Amino acid sequence: MPIYEYLCKQCNTVFQFLVRHPSKDTLPVCPRCDNKNMERVMSSFSFGSSHSSTGDGLEDDPSLAGLDEEDPKAMAKAIRRMADELGEDLGSEVSEALSRLEAGEDPEKIERDLEESGFGMDDSAPSHDGGLYEA
Repeated sequence: MPIYEYLCKQCNTVFQFLVRHPSKDTLPVCPRCDNKNMERVMSSFSFGSSHSSTGDGLEDDPSLAGLDEEDPKAMAKAIRRMADELGEDLGSEVSEALSRLEAGEDPEKIERDLEESGFGMDDSAPSHDGGLYEA
């Protein structure tokens, strides 16, 4: 049975849920404040037991063989493919940045635009609850 992580924006806390029957309609309720609008977030363990939580060992992934790390279009395509395989939503900002990379736009300009918009600059990173809840 999969374990998924969900963010409660009201509590600014990430909770882990055991999901017995995964579906797009499975949305747990926050165990702290009863918020019903939780958002699924990418877990640090999404790569499975063959890879560490930091992603070490991805160089052995056959789907990444021959990936040119200096090619922004190829990197964007690989990121999108991994997110699709994991069933993860990258969010609108990252999806837009990937589309711009795939279109051949300058990666440094994209990075500057993201920084100017405040992406990744949030000082209020969510806390992580240590419990495991049933969805």
